[in-house]
Amino acid sequence: MDTKNMCTCAEHLAMATVPKQEWCEPYDWCTALSEGTIFPCLNLTFHKAPIGKCECKTSSSMSDITQKNREELMSELAAVSFALNDLTLYLDTHPDCPNGASLFRDLLEQRLRLLAEFTHRFYPLTESAIKTGNYDKKMYGWTEGPLPWEGACI
Repeated sequence: MDTKNMCTCAEHLAMATVPKQEWCEPYDWCTALSEGTIFPCLNLTFHKAPIGKCECKTSSSMSDITQKNREELMSELAAVSFALNDLTLYLDTHPDCPNGASLFRDLLEQRLRLLAEFTHRFYPLTESAIKTGNYDKKMYGWTEGPLPWEGACI
């Protein structure tokens, strides 16, 4: 064995352990999105950054109420989508958790409903939303909504 590339230190500077996560009651979805996890038991504050705020500009072609409604629905969709993604990571390591599996089904149904509602009221956000959202335009429709750099905070 070649020992010239091996560490000969007698000291250990650190040892890491990763405790097994247990199920805990999740945050509400808006809190989860701002905290970066749906699980309060994983929310260990090492360095807390200041809470930012999105300052959206209303597009000149839209009324203020339309922009407000779109932003509210998009915020709800973002929170549910984040919760679904975070829960997916949990289920990768806990596939037999009945609480997680049940919540996953509920969140998936809620996300699909929100995508369909957004598509029906505004424009499609995903490829599948064109079909599931009963998008009634004859054309493809991908460019119907404003792009983020056009003043929409979505």
